Amino acid sequence: MSQTSIQNKQTIRYGSAKVLIGDRFDKLIDIGAARSVALKETVTTVDVESDNAGVIASLVSEHKMEVTLDNLEINFKRYFEMRGGIDNLEEYDGKTEVKKEYVVESGTYKLNELIQVPFYNADNSAVSIEKVYKKSSATCGQSPIANILIEEASYEKVETNGIKIKSNNIKPNSDTIIIVYKQTPARMIRMGTGGKSSTIKPRCIKIVNTDANGKELRIYLPQASISSGLEFSFPADKSQDVIVNKLSFSATTNSNQKAGEQLAYYEDEQAVYEEDNGIEETGEDKKNTDENPAGNNPIENNPVENNAEQDTKDNKDNNGDSQTQTDTENGTEENPDANGEQSQENTL
Repeated sequence: MSQTSIQNKQTIRYGSAKVLIGDRFDKLIDIGAARSVALKETVTTVDVESDNAGVIASLVSEHKMEVTLDNLEINFKRYFEMRGGIDNLEEYDGKTEVKKEYVVESGTYKLNELIQVPFYNADNSAVSIEKVYKKSSATCGQSPIANILIEEASYEKVETNGIKIKSNNIKPNSDTIIIVYKQTPARMIRMGTGGKSSTIKPRCIKIVNTDANGKELRIYLPQASISSGLEFSFPADKSQDVIVNKLSFSATTNSNQKAGEQLAYYEDEQAVYEEDNGIEETGEDKKNTDENPAGNNPIENNPVENNAEQDTKDNKDNNGDSQTQTDTENGTEENPDANGEQSQENTL
């Protein structure tokens, strides 16, 4: 028993979606493999009440979209691009030597204790320490004063990547030290986050679902930002699953966009596909349509066949006229006055 029938089968959708993000809609990057892609619109309203007539209006106080997904491609370069400028990103080729800093916080070391830089070169050899500084907490106006260089006599080098603080001028309980070292990192991408910027630059998001006919449902969000940080789930070794990173974005209205499209807009090719095109044309159908663009009966539009048909009709008419003329000349036409008329004609 059915209570109703399908109104438009093309509006029954199948499949997941791909998510693209970028600075502009013409500079989008594909986030890649994902699970549970979801979109949720939230409208918060405020009722305006009167003293004597109840609610007289409902106003929108907040209008936003939430996009969530489980990302299966752990790509820190992509994360850097989508997170709105709050991170640092470095790329190493495995051949270039760089200078880096290792920070040893106060209260974590003692005099004469071995401190080793825990990083290695691309060939797995130890890094080389160049200089050691004491971090300065003083400022001059709003600018911090440069860190204070520690003389080499105040510490002992141990191999290439270790030191021991010897001087009593360094106070382990209050002084943070910074070890500058040279390293040739392995080929990799390195992303850091925190303390760079409190402002998240908005991004554009596009969500696309493609059906079996190649028709798309596209959702555009002109202004969106991350609404939560990275969230990795590491599966058990025997689970045969992959690491998943949960991503979530919040889209808000962008006043630079056209009114009515400032939060989102949808482009739906799927729902109208059947109405516009019916069943998609086969190659033979398309050939016939191309040969007969008017879509009429091919016979009616074929000049050769039309001429042949007209000639046949004319021949029939001519044969009829010829036969009548012959009968008249022979005096055999079924007309009682035929002979009289013929005789009169001959007499004249």
